[in-house]
Amino acid sequence: MKKILKKIIKFLLILLIFTNLVEGKQLNIPDKPKKIYPVNDYAGVLSHIQIQKLNERLIQYSKKTSTEILISIVRDLYGEDPNFLASKWGNKWHIGKKYKNNGIIILLSINDKKISIQNGYGIEPYLTDFTTRRIIQKIKPFLKKNLYYEAIDISIKEIFRIMKNEYINKENKKNHFSKWNLAFSISVFLIIFFFLCLCKKGIEPSSLNILFLTNILFKKKYSDNEDSFDGFGEGGNFGGGGSCENW
Repeated sequence: MKKILKKIIKFLLILLIFTNLVEGKQLNIPDKPKKIYPVNDYAGVLSHIQIQKLNERLIQYSKKTSTEILISIVRDLYGEDPNFLASKWGNKWHIGKKYKNNGIIILLSINDKKISIQNGYGIEPYLTDFTTRRIIQKIKPFLKKNLYYEAIDISIKEIFRIMKNEYINKENKKNHFSKWNLAFSISVFLIIFFFLCLCKKGIEPSSLNILFLTNILFKKKYSDNEDSFDGFGEGGNFGGGGSCENW
C-alpha cells in the first residue's frame, strides 16, 4: 500500500513539473513603444472612446504638471507580483521626467482581479502608501462590477485631487507665455501697418475689416490643447512606494 502511495505521489509530482514546463508562462513587459500613450489596454476591456477620453485627460494633465500617469491593463500576471511588475514597467518605459521622477503606474490584471498603484520616487511625498490604498478601496466596488473605465476615471480624479498643483510645468508655461507675447506683438504691428496703409490710400477702414484681420491673427489663441503630443517616457525612476490589493 505504501509503495503504491509513493508511486502515486511520485507520478503527481512528475506530472506537476511537466505541466509547469509546458504551460509555464510569464508576463513579459512589452518593449518601450516609439510613442507612449497613457492608456495601454492589453486585455481589451475598454472601448475606443473610453481610451480616447482617458488619454486626453492624462495628456492634458501631463502638459500642465509634467506628471505622467500610465494605465496598464493586462489579462493575467502569471504569478508575477503586481507591485514589482508595475515598478519594473515604469522603469523600463521611463515613465516620468528624468530629474523629477514623477511617474505613476496603475496596473490592473483582469483574471487575477488585482490592482497596483506604484509611484516614482518624486511622487512618494504626495501619494503615499496610505493614500493609494484609500484610492483602491474607493474603486473596488466598480472593479467588482467590471466597470473598469469608471474605476480608472475615479482613481485618476483622486490622484489629481491629492497632487493638487504639485509639479506645475513652469517651463512649458514660460515658453507658452513668451511665444504668445511674440505673436501678440507681431499681430499688433500688422494691424497698425494695415490701418496706416488704408489711411494713405484714402480708404476708411471699417470695423468689419479690422475684425476679420484680428480673427485670422488670433484664431489659434485657445488651441493649446491641440498641440502635438510627443509621448511619455523621459526617464523616471520607480520604487517610491504604492499599494496592491485584490478586488
